[in-house]
Amino acid sequence: MRKIMSVAALFLLTLAYPVDAQAASTATVVSPKRPLNVRAGSAVWTAPLRTLPHGSSVAIDCQVKGQLINQGSVRVTDLWDRLTDGSYVSDAWIRRGGAIPACGPVAPVAPAAVPAAANTTTGTVASGSIPLKARTGPAHGAPLIAALADGTPLTLVCQQRGENIVGTQRVTPMWNRLPEGTFVSDAYVRRTATPPPCTAANQPVAAPAAPAFGAWTNPLPGFRARPGFRTANNPSHIGVDIMSFTGTPIHAASAGTVAEVVCNIEAGHSCDQTGSASVGGCGWYVKIQHPGGIATLYCHMVRKALVQPGEQVKAGQVIGYVGSSGNSSAPHLHFEVHINAPPTGPQNAIDPLPFMRTHGAPIG
Repeated sequence: MRKIMSVAALFLLTLAYPVDAQAASTATVVSPKRPLNVRAGSAVWTAPLRTLPHGSSVAIDCQVKGQLINQGSVRVTDLWDRLTDGSYVSDAWIRRGGAIPACGPVAPVAPAAVPAAANTTTGTVASGSIPLKARTGPAHGAPLIAALADGTPLTLVCQQRGENIVGTQRVTPMWNRLPEGTFVSDAYVRRTATPPPCTAANQPVAAPAAPAFGAWTNPLPGFRARPGFRTANNPSHIGVDIMSFTGTPIHAASAGTVAEVVCNIEAGHSCDQTGSASVGGCGWYVKIQHPGGIATLYCHMVRKALVQPGEQVKAGQVIGYVGSSGNSSAPHLHFEVHINAPPTGPQNAIDPLPFMRTHGAPIG
């Protein structure tokens, strides 16, 4: 049974953090199996900065809510500790003497920031336990800029039509533009009134193009893969990992025929549950056979795929959703490319990064 090791994303999330005037608390890293990743933000998809070995002493300024980590050695928590240099570690791996104070508000640095119009509308994030994503455009595929916790107050400049979203407040294709120039789905916003339409007067940000239905396209638009094909410490890793969020749509990289829809998991476990680094297999996966003897594989889906074996799919078609089933410690897509297929296996797997680049759809 193949084991696929989850790795951190190189997708960069840039945040400006205010300095808190308070004494730092000293704590200890408890991560006996592998070094603890220190990151630029409070989630595994933010940039890795360095690692800390088991037993290291850390100085903590404060805590923020972020991605829930359920594989920690100390606790299950969505709290992340901000260190004195502004970097972050998950509190799931930290032994500390007492409670840590909450950090002050964070302000995302977004592209194309524009002044808010005088008739802006106020609102509040109503997304439950999963942070609301602020993106550069009104679609899941637009690059991520920030993750806003439930209850975060919002200033809504205007609304623009985009991808239809089923949320906690409503089902709608409307997205709200914030003063920073980013967009959040109106499906997860509790608001006092309906914002005005985005017009030239309030300088809307153009919507991103839909996934191309051409030869090849990124299977996870807006997210980037990091190198990881057959690495020295894990020679069975015959693909690359693209870190994302649970529920992010996965697209067929090219047109073809669905060859397999399989739950690949170690005996005694279920693909319908969150996996871990100690479980073997790539969870729910889809294999697509493309013309020319090329096959692609998509692992760790959150549930059984939307497509069926024998079904014809187009490039860019949504085939399933990102999850963390199987050998996985965080939501991500494990993506493989095989030549001279069928069959598929280590013997004919190739590095997806140069392959996708040469086919006009770079993923990393």
